[in-house]
Amino acid sequence: MAKVGFIGLGIMGEPMCRNLLAGGHDVAVYNRTRAKMAPLVAAGAKAATSLSDLVRRSDVVITMLADPASVMEVVTVAGGLLPAMSPGRTYVDMTTVSPEASREIARLIRETGAEYLEAPVLGSRKAATDGTLTILTGGAVDLSRRLEPLLLAMGNKVIHMGDTGMAAHMKLIVNQIFGTILCVFAEAALTGMEAGLPAGKILEVIRHSVVACPAISNKGEDMLKERTFTPNFPLKHAHKDMRLAVETGKSAGVPVPVTEAALSLFTAARDKGFGNRDISAVLRALTGE
Repeated sequence: MAKVGFIGLGIMGEPMCRNLLAGGHDVAVYNRTRAKMAPLVAAGAKAATSLSDLVRRSDVVITMLADPASVMEVVTVAGGLLPAMSPGRTYVDMTTVSPEASREIARLIRETGAEYLEAPVLGSRKAATDGTLTILTGGAVDLSRRLEPLLLAMGNKVIHMGDTGMAAHMKLIVNQIFGTILCVFAEAALTGMEAGLPAGKILEVIRHSVVACPAISNKGEDMLKERTFTPNFPLKHAHKDMRLAVETGKSAGVPVPVTEAALSLFTAARDKGFGNRDISAVLRALTGE
């Protein structure tokens, strides 16, 4: 069992932390919103008083935060992770960040003598709750193997992608495709409904067609019928991932016109006030509501 420090107790981080506790690990938690720590402390976690206190309590420090800027702040802020890291400790970032950000964070952490592993996840809140996340790792393969038992407390599969930055690349590829699928599905389905096709028929035919996929199976009912947009993967985070995917494509010299068009829909939905709703609310970029 490991001594683990966990930072970031949001939609994904909170259930992931609970699974670490259920796996018998000695877990300390820290969150800027202190009230988010209380339920986990009640479940057996220890409350750290600061970021540096959390590092001192831990052999492995995990972050699951909103974006690259949040990770960089936690790492470099006065009293943050960096001054407290040292040889023998390991930092695992499970946030979805750009490959460049991951490599820079790795450089800073490794300069302290500590080890670094990137480990973004595939799956939303349900998979985080059920412990069925797929975890992508980037960095030293021996470190990934050594941490695999710990990571499997939060998921059911670990896939090592290669050097630092490769797991970040792969996570962006998945979210880039996911977001784009939902955008074209929204366009096509709304067009069909305006022509008189019932939502149920559209979904039924898609399920039995060549374009059937989990993205539409998981989000289609809510997009066309229920429209509650209960946040499992907040749209603001999807918007961030689409933006990072566009930037990464351009850095690689690859044109990304389809992803740029999808990003514009996520921007429109966010600007309409749906940033804290589910990714499925991208549909609202195409409606008058």
